[in-house]
Amino acid sequence: TPHSPFPLSGMDSSDGLADAIVQICRASGFGAVIERSHIPLPSILNQLVTPQQVWDWVLYGGEDFELVLCLPPKSAEKLVQQLGKGAALIGYITTGHEVWLRDSTGTYRSELLTLTRGFQHF
Repeated sequence: TPHSPFPLSGMDSSDGLADAIVQICRASGFGAVIERSHIPLPSILNQLVTPQQVWDWVLYGGEDFELVLCLPPKSAEKLVQQLGKGAALIGYITTGHEVWLRDSTGTYRSELLTLTRGFQHF
């Protein structure tokens, strides 16, 4: 098993970003706040489908493989700098047990993320 110099947990997002984050939080006994404006999106996406469809795909769509990692803030910042384009800090862990998608711009209301809407294989 590879050794990490810092605490680390992670999962792939192949069943949706919300699914990955909620499962990481459930396994650890913590919650999270995800900032909608920090999630990287292709700019052309909003020209092709409605904003609601964009967010349904991002949060609950399946088969899009990205790594979702949870690590200490300073380690996360360093890793994002090293990885460069495409890597992003999208939220933080809380002592609660819920996972919230927050929108500080006021465009969308805050949304509780759950496993009930995620990608279902069957």
